[in-house]
Formats: sequence, C-alpha cells, structure tokens
Amino acid sequence: MRIFVTGAAGTVGSAVVRELVARGFSVVAGVRDESRGLNPGAEAVRAMDLADPESVYHAMEGCQGMVLVLPLVERMRKYGHNVMLAAKEAGIEHVVRSSGMGASFDAHWRLGREHGGVDLLVEESGMGFTILRPNVFMQNFTTVLARTIGRGELFLPYGQSRVSYIDVRDVAACVAAAFENREEHDGKTYALTGPESLSGADVASIFSGAGVSVEYTAQEEPEYKEAMLDAGMPQWNLDMLVSLARIIRRDMAWNVTGAVEHITGREPRSLASFAAGHAAVWA
Repeated sequence: MRIFVTGAAGTVGSAVVRELVARGFSVVAGVRDESRGLNPGAEAVRAMDLADPESVYHAMEGCQGMVLVLPLVERMRKYGHNVMLAAKEAGIEHVVRSSGMGASFDAHWRLGREHGGVDLLVEESGMGFTILRPNVFMQNFTTVLARTIGRGELFLPYGQSRVSYIDVRDVAACVAAAFENREEHDGKTYALTGPESLSGADVASIFSGAGVSVEYTAQEEPEYKEAMLDAGMPQWNLDMLVSLARIIRRDMAWNVTGAVEHITGREPRSLASFAAGHAAVWA
C-alpha cells in the first residue's frame, strides 16, 4: 500500500514517515515546501497547499492510504475539509487521523472542538478510517520548552495537575499498526497515552534523574499568555493552548489507557527513557 502523509515535515508527520518506511510501506510525503528536506526513505516528496484541494489531490494521487496530520492554525478545520475532499477524489481507501485527546465536535473546550470537527469529517467520509487521539507530546520538552529547561526552569500553566505524556514515536507506531491490521482497527477511535500520569514536579524530578537539573514552576494563566504573545505566538494558537491548559488543570488529561499496547503489542515509552535519550538537547 502506498501511503500519503500530510504534514510530513512536522514533529508527528516526520515520525510517521520514518515508522512507515521502516515497516516496508511505500510513502509519499506531503509538505508545504520541498526544499525543507525530509527523512530519507520516502518514495516521493510532493509540495501541496492545504488551502487548495486540487494541489492536495495531485500530491496524493496514486496513493491508497492517507495519514491526516494538520498544523495548529486557525484554518485547521477548513484544511481538513480540503484534504478529505481531495482524498475522496483520489480514491483513498483508508485514513488514519492523528487528532487530540478528548476531541469531539461538541467538546466544551475550543481545541477539542477544532480537532473533533476534523474527526467528524473523517468519520462521515465513507472511507475506511482509524482515529488516534494522543495526549500531550513528550517532544514539547525538546522543542518549545527546550530553552527554558536548558536554563533549569520548567514553566507550565498546568498547576499541580497530572498528564499522561506520550512520545510521538509511539503515535507513529500506532499509525503503522493501524495500516498493517486495517480490518481490526477500521472504524475505531483510540485515546493514546504514555504509561504514567505525571505532575510538573514529577517531570522535573525525572529530568533531574537524567542529569538535567530542572525546577518546576506552575505558571499562572496571565503570565503564560504574556510570555507566549511576547514570543510571537498568534492569538488564535494561544487561545487553543489556553483551552488545553484549562482542561489539564481540571484533571482531564491524567488518564492512562492501554491503547498503545493494544494496537502495537508493546508498552509505550516512559518519560524517563525519553529524557535519558534526549538529555543532550538540554545541555
């Protein structure tokens, strides 16, 4: 099966490309800009514009499967609509959607509704589908939070609430397994988590155990907003992340599911193993 991956240059998409290639799938990587480069192994890298369904159609033409990963932007739901229109025209047989924990078209929090609206498009498409809803990514610690962690500070607007962080490599493994066992996972929706529920203080302790001395500070929401706006984050994106932080503070992201093990046959990676493998990032 040839599989088209949207957002293939991003954190989730690039991990998915690597995993699918390692499993022997033929992969076509959909990106905004071919010059950005990509992990080796993809059969082809094709540029596309998510605002233009025709360009997306031409990028995925000849593929039978699709992984739907969308950027966190204000037009995310519209982009999802465009991709699904193109997928139907291209004859895509099965879609694996990477969504978000707690997503629903009628969710009471904004980011959940945005993801849920796209999920509904997938569910009503008439194509085979599997929807994956991962919790907060461990990779956030090595990207958007890396600089402050390197200074020994972990600021999160989560209070003392707990989160079952997940490694995107486990999300990618679930994507690949969903294609390998399509009949078993067709029409299913899974909540993906890591193996444990951790507070900010727990995260700091784990990092310190990996040789990265970090102190956790529960950031107040106004302070968080100010810091993100000062860093140049668009207001819409900030609103989405604030809605997520509020859900976390209400203890709605602590649950640990067995979905990763159910789908892949192995336990998800722990934050301790992630920290040990990425300690050089914060050095």
